[in-house]
Parts: sequence; structure tokens; C-alpha cells
Amino acid sequence: MNKEQVKKEFAVVIRNAKIAAAIFFILLTPSIVMIIKDVNYVLGQDQDFWFRAGIAGFVIYMGFTIFLWKCPSCKKFPGRGWFRKECQNCGVELS
Repeated sequence: MNKEQVKKEFAVVIRNAKIAAAIFFILLTPSIVMIIKDVNYVLGQDQDFWFRAGIAGFVIYMGFTIFLWKCPSCKKFPGRGWFRKECQNCGVELS
């Protein structure tokens, strides 16, 4: 796999990580607002529903991180952070 292919594939991994993080925060936000503003319902759902939705979002994000956050070259965990320049395992340039 050449350098450009690795960079393109890792760009897709980064995009998907951002989508998973956005889902988590979108599902978590109503629960936080309900606690801070002392509101009983948001969009017709109670605090228990939004708390569970936040947990589901967290599970989605962690599942992505565990199973899909991989270096395109060596298929191992490349290290933490969306702004990685190189894989900590194989040293290939990621971005």
C-alpha cells in the first residue's frame, strides 16, 4: 500500500471517528441539559431515556475506537488522537 492510499484510508477512519463522536455528544446533550436546567422532559422523553441514549452513544463510540481505529498499513492501534501524523507501531505517515 503506497503513502497516498494509507493517507486516504486513514482520512476515512478519522471521518468515521468524528461521526461516532458526534452521535455520542448529540445523544448525551439532552441528559446534561436536563440536569443543569432541572427540566423533566426533552422532546417528549424523560431523563432516564436520555441517560440511556447517552450510554448507547458512549458504547457506539467505544466500539468504534476498539474495533475500527486502526492503522491502514499495519492494522494495529495507531495511537490516540485525531491529529496523528504517524502510526506509533509501524511509523507509517498517516496524515
